[in-house]
Amino acid sequence: MRIPFLSICFSLLFLFGHYQLAAQVETDSVMYARDSALDVPTDPTILFFQEGEKTKTPGKLMLLMKDKKNRSLAAFLKSLGNEELGETVYADHALADLDNDGRKELLIYNYTGGAHCCDELYLFKNTGTNKYQQVAKLFAGNTIIAKDRSFIYDFHEQYGYFFTCFACGYEDTTGNGPMSVSGITLRFRAGKLQVLPGTKAEKATILENLAKLGAVTYQPLDDDIAQDDGLRKEIALNLVVYYYTFGRNLTDTRQLFFKYYKYPDAAKVWAGFNRQLRYIQEQNFF
Repeated sequence: MRIPFLSICFSLLFLFGHYQLAAQVETDSVMYARDSALDVPTDPTILFFQEGEKTKTPGKLMLLMKDKKNRSLAAFLKSLGNEELGETVYADHALADLDNDGRKELLIYNYTGGAHCCDELYLFKNTGTNKYQQVAKLFAGNTIIAKDRSFIYDFHEQYGYFFTCFACGYEDTTGNGPMSVSGITLRFRAGKLQVLPGTKAEKATILENLAKLGAVTYQPLDDDIAQDDGLRKEIALNLVVYYYTFGRNLTDTRQLFFKYYKYPDAAKVWAGFNRQLRYIQEQNFF
């Protein structure tokens, strides 16, 4: 039985990244440790697949992929595994009614391996008996599936090395620093995985964050290392959340960046941000 193995591997590999994000999800969406300090909280996404409904006939479930090719669930799961061993080490699936319309969607989870990388989440809508069509793919977003069936997609993994080290993060010592902004919420509605639009309050928070970050004393980059203390990454995280939750308007996002980032390397930093954004768009489908 592979579920225990899956749980152990995933818990060790993703505990740090997912646990940080899980702390931002509502209390009823996260399993916290019990009284013992040795108890490890189960990641909500891992729990979703552990407890999720499985099909007993994966060979009969047919998937229409984004590339318009048809594959059985069994074949697709096998393709996500180790080609040499012919095994699916991490891939798992679950059936769940995400929008409460009486029809269950199919979700597939996979870990591709590598440092700070990468979890994949595929979403298929039901189009008939044993038939499913791909409507989304989330890649490298430390995605948490909450109890209300919303998807919390965090961009830390995507911008982890943005002019800094992966573990580096901007720290404020004044007590009046920017608030943490790094994730978006998605919900399955009308047959699609849709980004939940940002609110006026969230927009105000992002603008205030950018104003504070833009007022920080300029930190030139060493050409050989090109790493700061996390300032540019913090700016990038606010920008990418703004882009996705307020219309995906690149021109508007660019204007916002240059309004607040007035340092000498602005063109270089924007080019890096835009390059990573294009990569996110290529690897994600929602």
